[in-house]
Amino acid sequence: MIINFLVGACLAFSATACSDDDDKDFNAVTERAAKVNIGFNRYIDANGAFTQLKWNAGDKAILRLASDGSSYTATPIRPGQTSSLFLFTVKAPGAATVVSYWPVDAPVTVGAGKVEFDIPATQNGTITPLLLGHDRQALSSYEGCDISLSQFSALMMVNVARGNYSVESVEVRANGGENIAGHITIDADTWAINASEPSVRVTLPTAADCTLDGIKVALQLAPVSLSAGYTITVNTSAGHSFNVVSNDPAKLMSGEILYTSDASDSEPPHLLIGGTDKVHIINVAQCMGGSYKSGLEWTWNAEDAAKTLDVAASRCDHIDDCKPVENGSKILVTSSYNWCVLLERETKNILFHTTQAANAHSAELLPGNRIVVACSDGSSSNHHQVQLYDIAKPNTVLQRYTLQYAHGVVWSENNKRLYAAGHNQLQVYSLLDWDTENPQLKLEKTINTPQGSVHDITLADANTLVVAGVKAYLFDMNTESFTEMPLFAASTQIKSLNYNPATSELWYTDATKPEGTQSWSTQTLRYSTDYTASKETSTIKVPDMDVYKVRVLNW
Repeated sequence: MIINFLVGACLAFSATACSDDDDKDFNAVTERAAKVNIGFNRYIDANGAFTQLKWNAGDKAILRLASDGSSYTATPIRPGQTSSLFLFTVKAPGAATVVSYWPVDAPVTVGAGKVEFDIPATQNGTITPLLLGHDRQALSSYEGCDISLSQFSALMMVNVARGNYSVESVEVRANGGENIAGHITIDADTWAINASEPSVRVTLPTAADCTLDGIKVALQLAPVSLSAGYTITVNTSAGHSFNVVSNDPAKLMSGEILYTSDASDSEPPHLLIGGTDKVHIINVAQCMGGSYKSGLEWTWNAEDAAKTLDVAASRCDHIDDCKPVENGSKILVTSSYNWCVLLERETKNILFHTTQAANAHSAELLPGNRIVVACSDGSSSNHHQVQLYDIAKPNTVLQRYTLQYAHGVVWSENNKRLYAAGHNQLQVYSLLDWDTENPQLKLEKTINTPQGSVHDITLADANTLVVAGVKAYLFDMNTESFTEMPLFAASTQIKSLNYNPATSELWYTDATKPEGTQSWSTQTLRYSTDYTASKETSTIKVPDMDVYKVRVLNW
């Protein structure tokens, strides 16, 4: 319900002063002593958490007359509590409508029987609380009065589901045409509320990546009733948008949160397949249970990179990873034939390349337009290492870090660490001197994995890695503990494993029983909805490729 704010001002510091007022004095505008108890109700922040204020010694409370806006302040008599008595000296008739608010320097206009302020129609996702109250009292009343300061705005918490996009802004509009923000005008006597704007748009300071986790976006709105519900539009940094619509009547209540249903992109799931000399993108809905060709939507032929790489077309083969980065707008492709490229997905232009990455098995995009490549076994000085590159300097290795049988690299934005896996080790690196011409990876620790022959590491969510090869494990980055995934108890050659804990879905490639022309390849993409199960739920066949890895473009 909309909170009914009680504010008041009382007077009469002494019984004698109150009882001596006659009718003429009561109606006269004169200096009066007002005894007022003002208390704080808790308010809600942008995370949905509650904050409870207390009056501190030296704080000031404000009291304003609705008739002419005259303003008075006083300090608390009982500091250290959520509610305190204040003594004001006011110049007013015996009865008046009064308004109080916190913070006392809030841009609130009072006068001519109105209270006015703004709830911006353009916001940034933070919450600036305004606690407000009003009442009409006989100022010569001996008993005094109580004022309850409560958060004026209602909050709408928009849930945006996990997906392959970054959220740039969120907009909400009332389906019934009600105004929900802008300039707020309140009748001080009836507390009728009018707003001037029909929509609110939150533009986030930095686009929020939803690849691993959904987000919540808080909007401040006027406390009004929405007769026909609301429509929320989520805008992504790629220029795409999607909606969540509720046609049910809703009541936005002061100081309370309306949680929305999940806003989720309706795009069907897509996969990246890497193997032989090609990378494919397929629409899962079109080919689940059959051949990938039924859902084929995009292909890159590695032979097209031969000129850029300055290698023979026959060496544009043995693709072993195809990792989507920057929300799928770019793809990192590595080959066991010693090369790595960064592709722009839409144009297929090569934005970066190197042929120095011996037996490259995976790569990762790091902050500041840098790339790391995991270089696996071999006999040269470029094998068994993690290499650091700058995108602006193709074919130039900036730094090398030893890691036996290096197979996987993953950046965790949540804890600002790079995880690199090889054989039976998980190395953890931080970034050092990153804003200089000589960036470094600093080895923070090395963690032994439960099994050797680690072939793949991926992020499941912001705090969890999937570590796979011989068997598979979930690695908690906070506790540094491993949990085995029973579905892979008999697997000895898991080449790729992608897990979505929000939906329990898995996509993986397993060459324990090889398929195709290589001992390490498969021709089956496997899907499961339960990592504790004994077998996969469904498959997609790729009969004309030696597949190494599958990656999820979007779930």
